[in-house]
Amino acid sequence: MDWRYNTIWFDQIDAANIYQGRLKEEKFDAAKFSSVEYAILWHLKSKKQSFDAVPNSENLKFLELNWANFKELKGLTKFPNLRRLETHYCTKLESLDGIQNASKIEFLHINQSKKLRIDEQLLKLKNIKVLCLNSCGDLENLEFLSNFKELIDFRFVDTKVKSGDLNPIIEHPSIRTVGFINKRNFNMKEAEIKHILKEKCTDEFTDKVYKGEYMTFKYRTFQE
Repeated sequence: MDWRYNTIWFDQIDAANIYQGRLKEEKFDAAKFSSVEYAILWHLKSKKQSFDAVPNSENLKFLELNWANFKELKGLTKFPNLRRLETHYCTKLESLDGIQNASKIEFLHINQSKKLRIDEQLLKLKNIKVLCLNSCGDLENLEFLSNFKELIDFRFVDTKVKSGDLNPIIEHPSIRTVGFINKRNFNMKEAEIKHILKEKCTDEFTDKVYKGEYMTFKYRTFQE
């Protein structure tokens, strides 16, 4: 079990390799943070740049931010080996400026950032394979998807696409799975696109693992 799995079962990762910081309730442990590959932070506050209160880490591969007060993502240069970034309920996030400095990111999940506007900085993530822009600011169109040659999974649940044209999804050479909520202005329904992608991609592209009645998976395109 590692950062590549869609749902990470953290109980299957060495506890010494995970830092969970509830920063409203406890002091930030910089030494612990710098030593782990997985970090989950709640209520990280910034006065200047996004990560001014966070030390550099060569080890960090997975970072999850919950209710951080960032407006942008400057400072990701501190984590040169970051492969997966998740932000949840970072409601002040307006720009992805700074994400271009984390060029190794392959899995980006942004959830509940309605002020966020997608800009050219995102297009510099050439290794991106999973892109989730759920409950984010409006997208003008989906033409930007063509910049991501390795993209396999695109989700935009509760995010408006102003053009309504979802053809860039099915025209993309490597997208195999998609997730969104049907909207009136969309020219295709989710079920229709999923059917087209299934017909288009007949080979197995996931590895599944099970824990009792639960299942998670990783895409085979991910590398160590």
